[in-house]
Amino acid sequence: MANGGAPDLGPTFPSANDPNEASEVLATILAGIQAMMPQQVGDVYGYTETPETILEQTGTFQDQPILEYTPTGEMIQTPITAEDIFDVVGGLSEEARKTFAMDMFLNAPGAYPDHEYVFNEDGSINETGFLTALTRTMGWAQQQVDLGRTDYLDILQRVGDLSPEEIATMFNERVAELEKKPERVINFIDPAALRAEVSNAFMETTGRKATTEEMKKFISRIHGLQASGVASISVGAQAGEFARSAAPVEAGAMDHVNAASLIMQVAGIGGRQ
Repeated sequence: MANGGAPDLGPTFPSANDPNEASEVLATILAGIQAMMPQQVGDVYGYTETPETILEQTGTFQDQPILEYTPTGEMIQTPITAEDIFDVVGGLSEEARKTFAMDMFLNAPGAYPDHEYVFNEDGSINETGFLTALTRTMGWAQQQVDLGRTDYLDILQRVGDLSPEEIATMFNERVAELEKKPERVINFIDPAALRAEVSNAFMETTGRKATTEEMKKFISRIHGLQASGVASISVGAQAGEFARSAAPVEAGAMDHVNAASLIMQVAGIGGRQ
């Protein structure tokens, strides 16, 4: 139900993009709806108040009574049938039908499975989607009769306080909300862990620990990579590369020291006895 979730009538929703499934004219749409709706005596979607009239003789003509319907001054509850709804829909202009379609999407939950079923890419009404949404909304209006509510009937009869411009604005805002991509949550690597990693890299590469300024730059570099969307980051490799680029002279000297140490070890010089 409106304001509480629409009941699931369970019809299969046709493809919204297959032109072979779409009705090309409103007459075809209404004929299809009439075929899909229950055809039974007392098929009522709501009631409206109309002036009561009675058939009375108001005179004679050539000795024959003249009978006319005259108002009694009282109002009576008159059933609203599918034919009444079709008369309303059939009298809508193309722009009014677009407003109707947006209203069903906004206020008849489940009439459309998705906003992409409301209009075609060229902005025209998706007739297949319109047909199914109208059928569903009529079914829900019929179910509300015994509850004394008219949420869906008001949509069908185009009764409401919102102007077409307001409905279009609400529809566009809803579509923008649905199409909005969720904000990406970034779990930045702990700065303390990055400071320790880069400091160790500097010790291995240059023979000294990283300075405070070098640590800050490295943290900014790693967090920047994360913010740019890089999925996998090898912090160790990044730390070693950063240390060499930040202190190339020291790194070169350390390479010579390490190479000389390796040669001495291979030659057995300076090794442990």
